[in-house]
Amino acid sequence: MRIPPRLRRPAWPRPAAAVRLPPGISEVAGSARTQAPASEAWVTYPLDLEIGEVADGYHLIARSISLSANYLLFEFAFAPEPAEGAEVWLNMCYSADIPVSLDYIGAGNDVQYARPPRKARYAWFDFFRTDYMWYGHWDRSGQPDSDYRRNRISRLTFDLMTEQAQIEK
Repeated sequence: MRIPPRLRRPAWPRPAAAVRLPPGISEVAGSARTQAPASEAWVTYPLDLEIGEVADGYHLIARSISLSANYLLFEFAFAPEPAEGAEVWLNMCYSADIPVSLDYIGAGNDVQYARPPRKARYAWFDFFRTDYMWYGHWDRSGQPDSDYRRNRISRLTFDLMTEQAQIEK
């Protein structure tokens, strides 16, 4: 589903404030923004794709993915925009076909991760409702278990070679 023009915002890289949170914490601050470092050259891929309902009445929108030499920036929004005190936040798991660090910096409507290695073909983002704790739901082989897959709202797969995004349930 495409986002109506009135809800679209320009997508450009805006790395988050230098705050390191422990892995598995997916809540981000409400309004912090910083400018992209001058030393990083960024390429932005606009998406404007609806991910699904993450909390009662709130839908997650994937605005864009931006890549630099070292980072991947995921920009998102909620529709409608949450009222102050609303119990809605980003709850996602990021990975790639070649392992990547799960450490991230989050502020406002951006989450910055380590870029997947150059040899990686895919980066993917699994999205969950705010009331589900996905962290730790792995089987013995390190793959997501059945509870993880059952509670996943959707998966956004970004092909790093063709620069195309696809959503699957």
